[in-house]
Amino acid sequence: FNNEVIRIPKEEHVVRNASLKHLPKQNREKREKEIPTEGLQVPYSWDAPEYVFREKTPDWYWSITIIALGIIGVSAIFKNFLLGVLAVLAGFTLALTGSRRPNLITITITGHGIQIGDRLFPYDTLKSFWIFYEPGGRKELVLVTDRMINPSLRIQLGASHPADVRTLLSHYVREKQEEES
Repeated sequence: FNNEVIRIPKEEHVVRNASLKHLPKQNREKREKEIPTEGLQVPYSWDAPEYVFREKTPDWYWSITIIALGIIGVSAIFKNFLLGVLAVLAGFTLALTGSRRPNLITITITGHGIQIGDRLFPYDTLKSFWIFYEPGGRKELVLVTDRMINPSLRIQLGASHPADVRTLLSHYVREKQEEES
């Protein structure tokens, strides 16, 4: 990977076509245009949690316990030992993962693609992106990939500014509005 940092002063400059050699095929027409970067730098990085954590209430844990005990009771009635064991394991696993706090990961927009932690998603594997932004609330980047299973990635924007991310990504990936989910 080319990890050199290109620093751009605050006044508006343009990045010439030579630095865009990693654009995907669907964006080749953008190679002929000059791209204003408005004081941004490439690679552009931020830290964000893996997912949005919601604190679980004691009622949530009680619900899991009651459901698991109900399944264990049904498995005892039908003399299905395996179902009982699976209910215990499922309840325990659900309670454990529900209480797990997300790790902070580093997301980097580079000239090659978007790196999330140790994994790089090249631009030619990304179909589109969309940013959900509510001031003081939700800041989320959605990437639609060409993968068959789980084709969309949801990335928290953390302390980064959504307009900066949009400006950089729009030069490499098509922006397409996604539905809220």
